[in-house]
Amino acid sequence: MSISLHPALNGARACIFDAGGTLVHPDWPRLSQIAERVSGRAFEAGEMGRAFGEMLRAVGSEMQREGFVPADDMKRPHWTFRRMYGALGMDELTCESLVLHLDAAHLERHLWCGVDSQAPRVLDELKRQGLLLAVVSNTEDGRLIDSLDASGIRDSFDLLVDSHLVGHRKPDEAIFRFALERLELEADEAAYVGDSYVHDALAAGAIGMRGILLDPLDLHPESVCPRIGSLNELVERVWLRTR
Repeated sequence: MSISLHPALNGARACIFDAGGTLVHPDWPRLSQIAERVSGRAFEAGEMGRAFGEMLRAVGSEMQREGFVPADDMKRPHWTFRRMYGALGMDELTCESLVLHLDAAHLERHLWCGVDSQAPRVLDELKRQGLLLAVVSNTEDGRLIDSLDASGIRDSFDLLVDSHLVGHRKPDEAIFRFALERLELEADEAAYVGDSYVHDALAAGAIGMRGILLDPLDLHPESVCPRIGSLNELVERVWLRTR
């Protein structure tokens, strides 16, 4: 069967991706081991993944309410994991201890190092279809390249944009425009795929890009952007879910 791109990619010249939660995932086994070592509680990957996804949804709603001003805790290292552990029932003191262990583990090996199993094939196919590929990602420490290196997909991309290094963070339109300028594209010539409704899909769509929400847990039925349940849906003729 011949490959057919997702309708949102028809006529596009580039497909730009978020990194964490889209192309690469947290090292769930290590995060569980750290939790067990600190608190005596271990978690399944699916349990942590759902807690993380629901946390991101809550953060998006919070950001919209507060005029996109980040809460104080969102300026601290590993704030997403801190909130995830809190959602899993960890108290504040335990979360503080966990973060110290996360710092050490992250220095040893990037915590976002689990490549999505579908990513290599999808990236290769998009390349074969003639699309430019890029990553625009928020990081806390400027280590986007380390994450993609650890995941084995760094060389797939024509451009990498790390928020820590360029001085702009999603959902600020400036980081998207920075990428578009580097790729020499107009906004409507590029799709942006990410797992955050507010930071990724809506923010990209707001400047005229083709925002696509990766929503494997079906957390955003309210989305005004196209949704996909997996990366494979970008390059397959028959989609598994109606959007």
